[in-house]
Formats: sequence, C-alpha cells, structure tokens
Amino acid sequence: MLGIFPESSASFSRKLALFSGILSLSIFTSEIRPAESLDKIIATVGSQSISDLDFDDAQEKYQKLTKYLKNEDMRKSLRTRIIDFLIDRAVVDSIAEDESIQVNEKRLESEIEKRMEFMGITSRKQFEKAVESSSGMSYELWYTELPYQIKKTQLMQYKVPNHPPSDKDIRSWYAQNREKVGFEVQYRQIAISPNNDSITEESRIHKEATEIKKNVLSDPASFGLIAASPRNTDANLRARKGLMDWVSSFELYKTNRSVAVALSSIPVGSVSEVFRDERKRYCIVKVEGKRPTPLENVRQGIVNLLSREKEDENFIKWVRESRSTVPIQIFDEVYKKENKIPDQQETLNLD
Repeated sequence: MLGIFPESSASFSRKLALFSGILSLSIFTSEIRPAESLDKIIATVGSQSISDLDFDDAQEKYQKLTKYLKNEDMRKSLRTRIIDFLIDRAVVDSIAEDESIQVNEKRLESEIEKRMEFMGITSRKQFEKAVESSSGMSYELWYTELPYQIKKTQLMQYKVPNHPPSDKDIRSWYAQNREKVGFEVQYRQIAISPNNDSITEESRIHKEATEIKKNVLSDPASFGLIAASPRNTDANLRARKGLMDWVSSFELYKTNRSVAVALSSIPVGSVSEVFRDERKRYCIVKVEGKRPTPLENVRQGIVNLLSREKEDENFIKWVRESRSTVPIQIFDEVYKKENKIPDQQETLNLD
C-alpha cells in the first residue's frame, strides 16, 4: 500500500474525499444541464436576449396577429418568421429606450382614457366592446399590443420619413376600387302624402300609388309627367318633374334611408316597388343614372387611406433598416441555415 500510495494515511483520506466531491459535482452538473438548455438563447438584440421561452410565448400571439401584419414573407418557415417578429419588436424596444420613450402601466391607462374621451365613451366595458368591434381583435390581444403601438406612433413622428401618396397612386387606387367608393345616383321620385292617419286614407293612398306604379311600368316615359302633376304631392319634387340630380349613395343614406335602400337594388331605367319613407309618404322612384363616385369627391379619403398604409410600410422598412444600428447576434441554427448565416459570423444586419 505504501508503495502505491506513498502519502500518509491522512493525506490519502483528504484526496479521496476531494475526488468523491468532484465526482458528485460532475454528476450533479450533468443532471441540471438539460434544464438549463430548456431556455437557451436564440438571439440577442442590443442588451435584450430572446430565448426559447420567449419564442414559445410569441407563437400564439404571432399567429393571432398574422392577418394584421404587413409584408410577411410567407416563403420563410414559421419559426424564422416568429424569430424575425421578436427581433423587430426588440429593435423597436431598444430604440424607444434610447429615445426615452417609456410605456408603463400608468401610460397605458392614460392612453386608454384619452381614447375613451375621443370616442365619447365613459364605460370601460363599452370601450372594450368598441375596441373589439373596430380592431377585429380580442380586447386582451389589443391591450398586449398597445405598448408597441404607442412606441410606434411616437417613433414615426420624428424618426420615420413619410411622404404623401402621388397623384398616380391615388388614380391607380381609384381605378382598382371603383366599387368600394360607392356610387352616385340620379333619380326621379313620386311621393304621395296621406291627408290623415285613418285606415281609409291609408288604403286610398296605397291604391293610388299602386295604380301609378302600373302606369309607369307600361309607359316608362310617363314617370316624369306624373311626377310633375298634382298627383305628386311634394311641391319641390313636382317643380323638378321629380328629378333629383346626382347625389352619393352615402349622403342619400344619411338623409333618405328608405330611398337609398330602394335605389340600391334596382338597375338604371327601372322603377321601384311602392314603399313608405321616413315621412310616412307612399313613394315610387325611378333610376335615371348610376355612376361611381367621382375621384375628386373621394380624393381626400383615398389620400388618408394610402397614407395610413404607407405609414405601416415605411415603419416596417425603417425597423428593418434600423437593425444595422442595433447589435444583433443570432444563435438559432434553423434561422442561421435558412438565412444563410455563416457559423463564424453571428453578428449581422438582417433586411
């Protein structure tokens, strides 16, 4: 024994204890290593890290938001798109922090109060329903997006260049969306007012309106003549032979809903069924002409729409370009392979 272990018995005992301790530590370390790998780092963006757990949390939210996200490259795998989603959000957070844009719970409540006041709503439950109706999202999802939207709005004010749409863009949109801008209509109307509310008078007026309908169906040209006669009890209509010049369907709906509804369902040259309007008159209308609302009447609305779309597009472009100003490291092998990132080059700028 002494030839093999020349140390003293006490020294040997200490070394044996040390060896046992190292062995126990290595066994313990090997047992906890799998637990550590459960939350490995996928990427770092500035001082922020994106882990597997962050990815897991983001999956459900990303899939719910997919239909609202612009310019998503669906050729990429779902994993890569979610990682890009997380990187973009981290870039926005990093720049917002540099710009001292803070969004805490107090700021969120203040934003909600401002929106409620703007909408003329005092009930929180009513506001939540209004948000769900206008956004198409659940209120919970909308609320989790609110911090990002606040940062986005502030960054766009002084960081993101935004140019108004060109006349060519406006005309192109109008040409492609004529059906969406509504139409203008030119029509004639005959209106017959009862003298009183009696059943006998109502019956008489309905019978007369039905007779007029038969006459104009058999002779469409007679509509203007009847509309100019005393049978049309509305003096203003009678003076114009019943003619109402071009008016947008939207404006007409606001003032004469029943007439707008009657006109919407019949083609040019046709006559409506007898109907009662908001003034309890028995009416018949004939469509003289329909046309898409002229461009100049809806130009500002198109400008606003295209500007909002351009804002989103410009912001996404700006975020991707801003990746070059924020240190980014990628560690996810799937993402690196799909984006052709060499192993030796983990820091990169992603378009």
